This record gives sequence, C-alpha cells and structure tokens, in this order.
Amino acid sequence: MRNLLYLILFYCIYQSSTLDNDLEYFLETLDEEMDVKPLHQAQMPNPKMGNDNTCGGNNVSFDAERTSYKHVIGTNVTIIFDKLNLNTTKDYNPTTGIFICQVPGIYFFSFSSLPKRGVPTDVVLMKNETKISNIHSVLSAGTSQLAVKNAILKLEKFESVWVRLERGGLWSRDGSISFQGFLIYG
Repeated sequence: MRNLLYLILFYCIYQSSTLDNDLEYFLETLDEEMDVKPLHQAQMPNPKMGNDNTCGGNNVSFDAERTSYKHVIGTNVTIIFDKLNLNTTKDYNPTTGIFICQVPGIYFFSFSSLPKRGVPTDVVLMKNETKISNIHSVLSAGTSQLAVKNAILKLEKFESVWVRLERGGLWSRDGSISFQGFLIYG
C-alpha cells in the first residue's frame, strides 16, 4: 500500500513539473532511503490460471434477457429469458430458463425484476427447489422501478438455478429483465 502512495505522490509531483528526475531514479531513491521494494518489484499473487485466463481454467458464463412482449403473469412460473447475449458452455437453457451446473464451484448470479403497477410481486432466485434470494415489490399507479439482486452460490455438478415469478406480474419488453451468471472459482 505504501508503494502505491509513493507512486501517486510521484505522479502528482511529476505532473506539476517540479521534479526533473525520472521514475527509475525515484523508485531507486525510495528503495535506498525507505527500505521498501519498488512497485515494479512487488510480488503479486499468482492464482492458477487456465488456458482461457480464468481461475481454474473454466470459462462458464451466461447473459440472458427476456425479449418477449408478453408480460409474465402468474404464480410459481419459471421466467424464460429467451435472448442469449452470451452462453459460453451452453449450461443455461433458453427454452426452459434453467441453468444446470456442469462445473462444480462458486458462482455469481444476478437477476432483475420490473413489476407491474399495483400488484404485489415476488421474483425469486431458486437453487434446486430452495429459495435463495427474493425481490419483493409493490408499486403504485404511475410509477415503475427496476430492481436487481445478486447472489453467490456454491454449486455441485447437475444442480440447477433459475428465476421464478412467485406471485404478481412483470413487464417484459426488449430485454427489460435479465438473468446472468458466471463461475468465480471452480
């Protein structure tokens, strides 16, 4: 942290043109006078990287939107996000709306809700048959509000994750609601 502060200080001084020395001289001086490692010699953590530059070597990710002009209405309805912007391993099925884990690990998920006005609405992130996270909304006439919620989950092979409308109604038009997920570490 101290090296970063020194680098910022140097940059400020250098930009004001009051110091004619170069960066290498400054870092050597810091090393001699302060007994600290120059920033360019600092040891950075080196996680195990895969061939595709992701931790563990697995690039599992998807980004899906609902493009249908038909609003989602009902109780305990799986929301189908039919437009895929990204689906690297095809673990998300745009026909069923369900992500099925093929690579065990820690995952990040995000989902959104744009509820109909005046209708109590609950949108739930499901893992297998368990509710994980909920967006609850009750909007009055003349208002609208997009809500987004995130979750980090540990998944085993063949566990499933999806978004369910538990009650109420959602506006659906041109990708106004979405569902994303990616492997953090496998």
